[in-house]
Amino acid sequence: MALWGGAIVTARGVYDVAPPVALTFWRWLLAMVILLPIVWRKLPSFWADGNRSLSVLLPLSCAMVLGTTLSVSAVNFTTAINATIINAAQAAMTAVVAFLVLQERLVARQMFGIALAFTGILVMVFRGDVTLLRGIEFNWGDLLMLGAIVSWAFYAVGLHRERHLPSGDVLLFVISVTGTLVLFPFYILETVFWRGFVPSAQALGGVVYLTVASTLVAVYFWNVAIRSVGASRASVFVNLLPVFGAIFAMQFLGERLYVFHVAGAALVFVGIVMAVRR
Repeated sequence: MALWGGAIVTARGVYDVAPPVALTFWRWLLAMVILLPIVWRKLPSFWADGNRSLSVLLPLSCAMVLGTTLSVSAVNFTTAINATIINAAQAAMTAVVAFLVLQERLVARQMFGIALAFTGILVMVFRGDVTLLRGIEFNWGDLLMLGAIVSWAFYAVGLHRERHLPSGDVLLFVISVTGTLVLFPFYILETVFWRGFVPSAQALGGVVYLTVASTLVAVYFWNVAIRSVGASRASVFVNLLPVFGAIFAMQFLGERLYVFHVAGAALVFVGIVMAVRR
């Protein structure tokens, strides 16, 4: 969670020199290049079972890639603190998706906790000002971050449901290949019609951090955790992300913590505890 908290702060710190799709594209491309020599010997056996595996892996890979792209895009419009606190609602969102996909029963306490968590998100989206409801002035960054946690929730539930998946390094390699191929045309469009990637030390440092810390290390262990203890239990640890994210954002980006952040986070955390308790 510390690595992912750092990833959100990093994406926010380089957004002026590295547009979101470009940053995500280079992240997955570099991860693919690094992983290729590691998984090379395992690929023949994987391809031998390719049809069955790919039918499951491709949707999961797209969900992960979509989530990372939306989260990096979100910090172009919102603060790193907001993004990390909204990310904490992933545990509640995972419980909702598990109910929809796996028919896992939700008791009244869990439903109330989910509602409480999303109330906390609304507190931050509207900055604690209910008068904004009259104008419905949404912060698009907060909404993009909400879309990211929905995508990651589907990924987590799908990964836990499927028992016949390749090893963690091969799984991450397939996600990296998928991310590179899917994002390439959008990377070209972003470069032509908006702005391109500026190959500065700041931008390259952001790509390296997101690749090594946030992808190769954090995503790998996240996959292991989900397959070991389940999506809902693993998602509980996302509660730690806002703690690290807020510390890093205040330290490196000079962001400030406001009362509506604390109030929203409190509602999210209490809601999560109620939603994931058995």
